[in-house]
Amino acid sequence: MMTPSVPRWGRQASAVQPRQPAFWLFCGLLAVGGLLFVDEQSVMAGLATAWLLSWALVLAYAVPVALVIYRLDLFEREPKLMLAAAVVWGGVIATSLATYANEAWLSVMAKLTSPDFAAQWGAAIVGPGVEETLKLMGVVTLFLIASSEFDGALDGFVYGAMVGLGFAVVEDVSYFINAVAAVPGAVDQSGPVLGTFLIRIVAGGLYGHVLFAGLTGMGFAYLATQRAASMSRRVAAAGLCIAAGVSAHAVWNSPWMDSVLWTSGGASPSIDQWIEYGALKGLPFLILLGVLVTLASRNEERNFRAIVAGEPDPMVVTESEIRSLGSLWSRWSARAAAGRAGGRGAARLVGRLQGAQIEYAMIRSAADHLHDQALEAQRVKIRSIRAQLGSGPMPPRTDTPDLPHFGSRVWTPTHHIPEGGIAVWNAPEASRQPVARISEGVAVGVVARAGAWAQVRDAEGRMGWVDGRLLVGR
Repeated sequence: MMTPSVPRWGRQASAVQPRQPAFWLFCGLLAVGGLLFVDEQSVMAGLATAWLLSWALVLAYAVPVALVIYRLDLFEREPKLMLAAAVVWGGVIATSLATYANEAWLSVMAKLTSPDFAAQWGAAIVGPGVEETLKLMGVVTLFLIASSEFDGALDGFVYGAMVGLGFAVVEDVSYFINAVAAVPGAVDQSGPVLGTFLIRIVAGGLYGHVLFAGLTGMGFAYLATQRAASMSRRVAAAGLCIAAGVSAHAVWNSPWMDSVLWTSGGASPSIDQWIEYGALKGLPFLILLGVLVTLASRNEERNFRAIVAGEPDPMVVTESEIRSLGSLWSRWSARAAAGRAGGRGAARLVGRLQGAQIEYAMIRSAADHLHDQALEAQRVKIRSIRAQLGSGPMPPRTDTPDLPHFGSRVWTPTHHIPEGGIAVWNAPEASRQPVARISEGVAVGVVARAGAWAQVRDAEGRMGWVDGRLLVGR
């Protein structure tokens, strides 16, 4: 029986929740933002070459970034529809509303100070407050729609980063088009787009809205989910994360460090100067985010341990394997070590084993008892993968000295095939059709068992699953 303190990873919620008022708030704002978004994009499409190239470039950047954000949630990945809603909030709702809010506040600032001050510092003072508030509203709205999907601070990072990614994509397209429009009568629409792409994506892509909203999202999620901590601690931690996200945005937009971009003779700054500029203004906040994501990932690992605790089969997941599942790097290292020891096939099998173990935790978290039918089937799947590896647990780290040698075990016959022969399956699943038949009297060695199933190997190295109850002992 699962304890109340263990998260229910296996029960994922949908972003479509008609009974939640926040869902209708999302829909209403999407309708308004969608109209503004379509109107803006239709105007930009007048510069067809620049518009199409801009979208191609930002999508080439956004898709791999989205995959990295998705995979950073190592143990309990979020529902894809919820993630899509986060991107839509950032790209359609937040950007559309921010355009009008920024203009209004900049106008107020120019009247309260001076037009010159507003022109120089407005982006650093107004932009972060308006845009980070709107992006954080997206994370809060998703929480109100499906609070069960927020188990810890890492979930806040994922949703915040996805909102920030959507915002960055649409904003970048706007910047690219504006760069073309700033050159009256420009024949070459591609040049300004590519130049702005190098500055905003290549030089500064690591330090933009994904970073800002990732920090603020983590702050909110910590406040909302860490109920075991005192309220004062939760409020303080959330405040620091949100302040860090807003500060990172303010520093990025400020004219501070503009001297790095200075060139003699009025020439354009080089890409190296832009990279240096980005690193000076954004790298400290990126490092902070990396530290916070690492700490949040450790909490996810603790949840994983709590879920799999008490598993009666010690070969479902070992302690060394839990450690190797704790980061993308250690997972890749385990696969690489398997590949060096047993080739690409072994590396792929280790990847399948890792995925099966994560899937096991998802099933286990939703199961009411250890003998749940779905759990038993997942255990069989894991045993099957281990049997294909041929040497027990996967190698946990690249520095492990006693790596298994896949496929190198000496074959030892343990049984004979009974009279009349026996059917062979490629997996221990009775719902599948047999793939072959072994003739009676053939000597085989049992290399793995899964309930009544036995995986056997003959003298030529061929392997398959049979009904182990029919085998004749030697």
